Amino acid sequence: MSYISVKSLNCKNCYKCLKYCTVKSIKYRNDKVEVIDEKCILCGECINICPQEAKKVISDIDKVKELVTNKNVKKIVSIAPSYISAYPDKNKLVSGLLKLGFDGVEETAVGAAYVTEEYKKLINKMEMDNILTSCCPTINLMISKYSPELINNLAPVLSPVLVHGKLIKEKYGPETSVIFIGPCLSKIYEINQDEDSRNVDFAITFQDLDKWLLDENINLETITPKEFDTDSPYSRVYPISQGILYDLKNHFKDKDSGDKISKYDLLSVSGLKDVENILNEISNGKIKNVFIEINACSNGCVNGPMMPKNRTSVLEDTIKIKRYAEEIKDNENKFDRNDLNKKFFNEKIEDFIPGEDKLKDILMQIGKIKKDDELNCGSCGYDTCRDKAIAVYQGKAELYMCLPYISEMAQSLSNVTLNVTPNYIIAVNEDMKIKEFNLAAQKLFKISRNDALNKYLFDFIDPSDFVKVFETQKDIRKKKVRYENLGITIIQTIVYVKDQKIAMGILKNITEEEENVEKMYNLKLDTVNMAQNVINKQMRVAQEIASLLGETTAETKVTLNKLKKLIINEGNNINE
Repeated sequence: MSYISVKSLNCKNCYKCLKYCTVKSIKYRNDKVEVIDEKCILCGECINICPQEAKKVISDIDKVKELVTNKNVKKIVSIAPSYISAYPDKNKLVSGLLKLGFDGVEETAVGAAYVTEEYKKLINKMEMDNILTSCCPTINLMISKYSPELINNLAPVLSPVLVHGKLIKEKYGPETSVIFIGPCLSKIYEINQDEDSRNVDFAITFQDLDKWLLDENINLETITPKEFDTDSPYSRVYPISQGILYDLKNHFKDKDSGDKISKYDLLSVSGLKDVENILNEISNGKIKNVFIEINACSNGCVNGPMMPKNRTSVLEDTIKIKRYAEEIKDNENKFDRNDLNKKFFNEKIEDFIPGEDKLKDILMQIGKIKKDDELNCGSCGYDTCRDKAIAVYQGKAELYMCLPYISEMAQSLSNVTLNVTPNYIIAVNEDMKIKEFNLAAQKLFKISRNDALNKYLFDFIDPSDFVKVFETQKDIRKKKVRYENLGITIIQTIVYVKDQKIAMGILKNITEEEENVEKMYNLKLDTVNMAQNVINKQMRVAQEIASLLGETTAETKVTLNKLKKLIINEGNNINE
């Protein structure tokens, strides 16, 4: 069963949830994030640290809203003792809950008193090497799934809410519906697990409650207060760090015990990193005869993941809870029962670990050829590059979830692009200082990139167009410019990059093209001139031919006339 839903569209693959996940129960595949339910310990950290709010709790809120409309079922709330830090006026909170449709409200702290008594029994028996409190379902899951060899260190006792559910059903009848409200995500899991959970029917969070009150227009500031259904709830101090130890020593006549009761030293550990360390110490046999109050949340349940978002501070909340708990003085009530035992089971899921050759092959694919290439920077969310490679093999991580590798690749591609292009690329800031200078520009200006950086652009070319781009913040595109000092003609595009406040110039050398155009023009001009000379010459020849033809024709005419006359005259002489 899933208790955390993921909105994949919201996820930006920042890997922040994976970085904060102590047990790495987050999977990234095909650019989508998933919670690995069978490995998750429901600490809720991934929900609170997600900057995109891509993860949400799946609670029983809809079922509870439907339940309160059923008049045939008695509905009793068991509210976690950390409520006093979120809702300072307890009686107004009771009134608000009754207005929502519940029939009664009790404090889970009633059940906590019985749990403390069970812990005392275990201490007095002195049979366990170490005793780890079992009130926190996240810790119970962590041990069952990741350190099952330590299960025999867990106090075999029901949690306060399960005990309280049992008491409520005994008091109001077995058909009564018990609804737990608190700051914890893993409590939703706890009440849905086994036969021990049957006495609590639903669980919702303080955040669920806040939204529900808002939706129903119930203002706790103006509502008429009403009393809790129980007169003397005990062990209200459970939600804060050392709260259970405080309860053991002060509520049950061990006030002068200091930091030790019977053979057990007393220790309080909270926060998953510290919990992980203490579990390792116990596994290594370095800790014995210690009673350890152990909480997944730093500073205890008062810092639970589902506390209202409008809360003040953890330290201030801690003080509120402690002062509230101190309102209950010593009592002579007996909380002795024989039916509060709890069994924990090995739930470890073994993952196959690849061999060294396979690991090396995976690492090589992201440029980690030798040991020095394994930076172990943690940017992917895993502590080491090898841990990430194992996750890749197990299908929990993408191969290229490696920021240094991606950065190096991007830088490499960027450098290739800058250096392969034949265009001159120059970037300057508002002061006209050079910030980028590619290989082509280095060859043109006969200066290295390192020497060019932070020199002024006007040391090389006229910067007026770059200045204009900064002044107008508008690009200049495909402008033809002649740099006489360099003997080149270019097509100049200057782009304003607002975020970096730089102007990027891309200068395409068209000198050769321009020279070819000029040569072609001159060639055409010469051809035209040659053609004109030929035409002129032809005209002169034609005129000369015409003149010669005219003279020849006249001479021919004279000759022919003379011949004609001669012939005629010769004929006359014959007749005579």
